[in-house]
This record gives sequence, structure tokens and C-alpha cells, in this order.
Amino acid sequence: MNETIQQIMAVLYRNIIWSYRSPFRLADVFIWPLLLLFTFTFFLLLVGYDVQYIGIIVLAVIAWKGMFFVTFEISTIFVEEHWDDSLPNLLVSPITAFTLAMGGAITGLLKSLLVLIICLAVSFLAYGFVLTDLLTFAIGIFFIFLSSFSIGFALFGLACCYDKRNIFTLGFVLPEVLGLLCGPYFNVEQVFPQWFVSIVNLFPMTHAFNVIKSVFGLAQPDYFMLIITTVIWLGLSIVIHHTFYDMGRRKGTLVKVG
Repeated sequence: MNETIQQIMAVLYRNIIWSYRSPFRLADVFIWPLLLLFTFTFFLLLVGYDVQYIGIIVLAVIAWKGMFFVTFEISTIFVEEHWDDSLPNLLVSPITAFTLAMGGAITGLLKSLLVLIICLAVSFLAYGFVLTDLLTFAIGIFFIFLSSFSIGFALFGLACCYDKRNIFTLGFVLPEVLGLLCGPYFNVEQVFPQWFVSIVNLFPMTHAFNVIKSVFGLAQPDYFMLIITTVIWLGLSIVIHHTFYDMGRRKGTLVKVG
């Protein structure tokens, strides 16, 4: 157990150093979330100011970016190791795929925490918004993180077998697209046709976003579906990861980018 924790902390330390030295990663935490926040809130101020809708936008941005951070940090780890010419060294080290993924997940959680603090502080100073139901929001964001881990872990496995540059791109695009489709600040039943609603209701993020929206009475969360879909997605991600990790080892594609 101590060895596992040490490995996770080593990955986390490496990721923090990367983030500190990378203007791209710093902008991803301190600039882009605020641009997204003000893009929505400025429009709301134009069409009609309401603290309730300001609040749901603030929480949606926090959860949406958290979903991206956790997914991205886990799924792109192999490509970044290759760019640093350290992937072969990583594969012969005692660090396992699980501890690598957990280190990435914790990195994403820390970045999400920074975004949460920044967005809540800015929204309070600019609009007077105060989050009053912290427990409900915490439940929703917790399941967002679990869902994001399942996506990232599955992509991590695919990166062991297929073109890592394509998986890197998916690590960028997939959480953003899924985040939008799952209704971070709107009810999917009011936007999408019923056949598509039936599909997105199989995504745990849809139900997690409903939990967050219920803070303002804008959705009725289905906790049963939230738990069931989360467990299924986590199980599938483990199967996908191990299947393609083993396939990559047999094919010799672990250290290949293309």
C-alpha cells in the first residue's frame, strides 16, 4: 500500500512540475475557464439578469472543466511521456498503469479545485453569487469525477494499442462533447428528441449534472440511474483498459506513437 501511494505521489509531483513549467497548462486553469464563464454570463446580462441562472452557469463551468481535466490528465499520459523521451523508462519502472492513472486523476482533481475556487470567487465579486447547497453540488461533482475517470482510463488503454496522437485528440474533444450533450446547464429533455434523450440517459454525467442543477430546482436527479450507470461505466473502462493494454504489450505498440 505504501509503495502504491509513493508511486501515485511521484506521478503527481511530475505532473505538478509539468503544469508549473507549461504556459498552456497554466492557461487551461487560470484563463480558459474564466473565458467560458464570462462568455455565458455576459450573454445572460444582455437578455436578463438572474442570480439563479448565473449560479447554474458557474457550477456548470466548474463541473464541465473538471470533467475535462480528469479525462485529459489520465488519457494523454503516454503521449506526453513519449514527447519527453521517457516512455521506455516508465515502462520498466515499478509504476503501474493504475498508479499512473490515479496520479493523472488526482492532478485533474487539483486543477478542478483551483477552477472551483477561482470561479466561485469571481462570480461572488462580479455577480454576488454564493453557493448555499454545497453538499448537493459535492455529490454531483463527485460522480462527474468518477465518470471522467472511466472515460480517461478507457482512453488510456486504447492509447496502448492505437495511434497515440489520435487518442490525445480524443482526450481533448471527447469530454468537451460529452459534457455538452449531457446538459451541464440545460435539461436534455427540453433540447433533444426523445430517442437521443434515451441515449444520453445512459451516460452517468447526465444524471450528475441533474444533481448539480437540482441545487436551483432546475432538474430532478435520478440517483438510482446515477449510481448504476457510473458502476457500469467504471466496469467497462477497466475491461477496455486491460484488454487493450495487454493487446499493446503483445503487439509491441506500447512505446509507439503511431
